[in-house]
Amino acid sequence: MPTNIGQDNTARFVVEFFDSDGDLTVPSSGTLTITYIDRSALTSTSTSIALTQTNSFFLGTWSSTGAALGIATWSVSAPGITSPAATGQIRVIDTDD
Repeated sequence: MPTNIGQDNTARFVVEFFDSDGDLTVPSSGTLTITYIDRSALTSTSTSIALTQTNSFFLGTWSSTGAALGIATWSVSAPGITSPAATGQIRVIDTDD
């Protein structure tokens, strides 16, 4: 189920990584990749955002300013992980009255 975000707002991501046994693991880095429709070109666009590490957490933000209304998909990855550690969807909505 997508999480709603108003157009021209910021989504904040907080990530922890776990190994296959469910134990917390801290990779050397993390990346957030978001794919969305560009609101001016109306084409699919992907952007990769380097996550900032704070202890075992990895933090990142994405601005929906350039995104058209609709669904944006996201995934989080880290070195040594063969598939995305997490995936999801954001629904960019119109918040103008």
